[in-house]
Amino acid sequence: MALNVDGKTALVTGGGSGVCLEFTKLLLSKDCNVIIADLALTSDAQDVVKRKGAKARAAFIKVDVTDWVQLQAAFEFALKEFGSLDLVCPGAGIFEPVGQLLLARASD
Repeated sequence: MALNVDGKTALVTGGGSGVCLEFTKLLLSKDCNVIIADLALTSDAQDVVKRKGAKARAAFIKVDVTDWVQLQAAFEFALKEFGSLDLVCPGAGIFEPVGQLLLARASD
């Protein structure tokens, strides 16, 4: 069964890069509005925000997902910008190569 997101609005944390940016593009291609919630607006994400779709568009808000006040502001932004929030896609995270993690643990 296919999920119909036509006319919906999604908040994608970490949507400014990587797989979350690709997911943002997929949602837009299915006529779903998207709020990109990330620490910075990358040039690739900026290109997505500048695009004007027939039915859907993207907007950016700077958010640190470890800060509840900023998360609340992102939800309020979604409601103000698009009138609703239908999907939350929690993709933000920290990626460090395994070697760096092992070195950090070894130095503890």
